Amino acid sequence: MGTFDFPQLEEKFFLTLNEPEEIIFTIPASDLLKEESMKHLIGTYGMLIQARECSATAAFFISWYAGVCGALQHMLYRGDELVLDLSLSKLSVQLYNCGPYPRFSFKINELQYHKAPIQNRDDWIRELLDSFYRVNITPVIQSLAESVQMNVIPLWGQIVNTMYAQIEEELAGASDEKVWKRIISHFELLKRGVMSSAFGLRKNPFDIKRIFVEHPTIPDQKVAIKTACCLACCLNGDFGYCYECPRLKEKDRAFMRVNG
Repeated sequence: MGTFDFPQLEEKFFLTLNEPEEIIFTIPASDLLKEESMKHLIGTYGMLIQARECSATAAFFISWYAGVCGALQHMLYRGDELVLDLSLSKLSVQLYNCGPYPRFSFKINELQYHKAPIQNRDDWIRELLDSFYRVNITPVIQSLAESVQMNVIPLWGQIVNTMYAQIEEELAGASDEKVWKRIISHFELLKRGVMSSAFGLRKNPFDIKRIFVEHPTIPDQKVAIKTACCLACCLNGDFGYCYECPRLKEKDRAFMRVNG
């Protein structure tokens, strides 16, 4: 029987059973599919982070929501019998003040579970992932893109960035080779086992060839270029482009390596 480390789900993936202090607003996650609710979320959050463009607000929000995707992937690779149901209908979106910047958390309103079969588990995982993205993630991204009038590709890029970073962290913390291989095999099911139609795209967005460049501070190490710009450069303040930004040219990275 599966056991859930709810403190870890909250710390790493922003899933919670609680309401935070200094809450600004909360809405049912299913309301993200409603134009008025999505525009209210983006408008409120955009003012708080002082975004110059709505596209930046959208990118930041979906980066938070990527935690829900990460939580599902984490639970699947653990191999538990039960997996939390993270459908839109089971969650609420909570925006709250915490330190200098506002944060999002996703409250689990109803504890329901998917029971994994003993046989044909990989097939079951493929079907679960297909349904999860097709019904719960893709419609949110499409609603978000429509509300700010931007292409869905950069929004998918934020989820891909987050998921690859998570997988790298999971692999680095793997206790043995068996766990390492299980993490890889479950991510492969997401990359190559889910049809592109589940994402509303011509290609599965996770099935990419990553580009690696010289690490900015550690000789003989490489770092991966992000799939999409996080758009922090569109916030008020001197953020600029990060070292891993796909918009940067190699000469810009060379300058950053020398000058810090």
